[in-house]
Amino acid sequence: MSVINYVNPFRIYKDFVRKPIETFIFNQYLGYRKKTGEGINSAKEIIYKVAIILVFLTAILWLSIFNYIVFYHMYMPNITHQRTVHFQFKPCEETMGICSFPYAYVQLTRKSSILMSGQLYRIRLILDMPESNVNKDLGMFMVCTQMRAKGGVLVSSSCRSTMLRYRSKLHEYIRTAVMAPLLMSDVVEEKQTIQVDLFTEFDDDPNQPVTDAYVELQSRYVQVYGGQLHIEAHFTGLRYLMYNWPKFSALFGISTNLFFITLVFALSWYHLQEGLPEFIKSKLGTTPDKDEDDKKLIGKIKLEKEESPSMFEGDVLLEEFMQLEEKEKKTS
Repeated sequence: MSVINYVNPFRIYKDFVRKPIETFIFNQYLGYRKKTGEGINSAKEIIYKVAIILVFLTAILWLSIFNYIVFYHMYMPNITHQRTVHFQFKPCEETMGICSFPYAYVQLTRKSSILMSGQLYRIRLILDMPESNVNKDLGMFMVCTQMRAKGGVLVSSSCRSTMLRYRSKLHEYIRTAVMAPLLMSDVVEEKQTIQVDLFTEFDDDPNQPVTDAYVELQSRYVQVYGGQLHIEAHFTGLRYLMYNWPKFSALFGISTNLFFITLVFALSWYHLQEGLPEFIKSKLGTTPDKDEDDKKLIGKIKLEKEESPSMFEGDVLLEEFMQLEEKEKKTS
């Protein structure tokens, strides 16, 4: 009597259906996990590279801005220097008025020179003069200035003539009537501001920089409220562009600095790339793959073999010659 073995269908399902499905799902899971890990690693590398590039670009940008600011402060002088002029005179002992020309010593600086050598300056004297009958009858008078270096050394001198502006009687009556409320409230004064150009193109001597100015009004009858000495830089060329178009000049200067600094950085990076540590090379993706190195090495060996075939042919002939000698020895 034959024994019929009972076959469990669940076992068949487990062995032939379930295991392949589980293996397939597990392999798919491993594949997805591997791809996910590779994607995360590649994303980390991209973020790392982008962060490094942003840091370097930010450093280069701020370095360009800093270089332009330093160049601007070193190349551009102060535009205007103002000094108050306090006039002095010798009073008369017997009569009213003054018995000398009004004069003033103006100290420009105590230590170093305030003027830049090679830069042209315009020097003006601004006088506040009352519209008195004495000044109207005075007419023209001379204003002289001497620019002196340390120790009182004379550097340059200049004399200019000036006077009050003429106004007719009718003009004075109409102006007084119109401006009466302001004149009564002391908002407006009956005075004129006179500007005297003493030097139009003054160039300071670097060996004897100007430290003081001597101003003299060559008239005993002139009446003044006070005065100011203005020294203004007269820009030409690049300084003129930087002063009159500061935004355009700043944009152009920073862009130029950015270009040259980036060029220097790129060339330095290219030459110093071989000396970087292996860790940084691997992070930046600059390390060549081993497969590429092997391919280069194999190609180099093949190239050497192709270039020197005679050497390998000589080795083959030498081996054949040695085999013939061995055969002759055996036969003998």
